[in-house]
Amino acid sequence: MSRDVKFWKEDGSFKLRVCGIIKSNDKYLINDCDNSGFYSFPGGHVHIGENTDCAVIREVNEETNFDTEIVKLLAIEQLFFSREDGKPFHEICYYYLLSTKNFINTKDFKNEEMDNGVLRHHSFLWRNLQELKTLDVRPKNIIDILENNMERQHLIRSE
Repeated sequence: MSRDVKFWKEDGSFKLRVCGIIKSNDKYLINDCDNSGFYSFPGGHVHIGENTDCAVIREVNEETNFDTEIVKLLAIEQLFFSREDGKPFHEICYYYLLSTKNFINTKDFKNEEMDNGVLRHHSFLWRNLQELKTLDVRPKNIIDILENNMERQHLIRSE
């Protein structure tokens, strides 16, 4: 089992993540993991010694069983918030635009994944941009990028 790039210390925490944005038939794939109450794009933690581009292909495949390839790096987000105990939490996430290698059906589906010994339940939805705007999709900034400016890379700072 590989170790994820994340740590929890008394004075704060850090994670390095990747997410894949997949578009098909003008719809984007979003995920509610373990009934979290919000949606995100499929992805997960980078392993120690792993490139982010390899990590996004691996993570998206683990969650969706889709074989994908990278179109381009779309955004890097620096996220700052407080843990439940009030200590700072810092996360960096790379968002890649992906294409699938094979035909995929754009019907909603569920999938299970064994993630470092924890069974995760994924509920995947395919939604267009207008529908994404009505849902609690995190981070919201990505929806604005998808709608307005996918031609360049973005650096996002979220708090």
